[in-house]
Amino acid sequence: MRMRQTGFTLVEVLAAVMLLSIGLLAVTAASKTARQYQERTVYIAVGRNIAQGRIDKLRSISIDSLPAQAGTTTSASLPAGNAIQTTVVGYPAAGETDMRRVVVRVSWPEAGGTRSINYETLIVRR
Repeated sequence: MRMRQTGFTLVEVLAAVMLLSIGLLAVTAASKTARQYQERTVYIAVGRNIAQGRIDKLRSISIDSLPAQAGTTTSASLPAGNAIQTTVVGYPAAGETDMRRVVVRVSWPEAGGTRSINYETLIVRR
């Protein structure tokens, strides 16, 4: 009487381990990409909030003191190397004093380049 052998052969086990490894590698790559997109989305939201907050602050002060608010700053909420640049000019011409064009540009380094958000508004004398 011959005994029946049950179980898996070494080749079957190696094939199963290889397929499992490929699957885990794909999941790891997908989660890394998802994390990068999530980080990018967070920075975009933070950049928008910074720009909108800066515009709101500028709208609350006197139009005559707006030019003194122009310049560049940074934020700890964004990656190192970021810049928040505020530009204030008369509108429609540079010498205009009753209407100002305000541009807030928030930029930060991202994956070998720079991403930026521009908010622009007109502020008029009340």
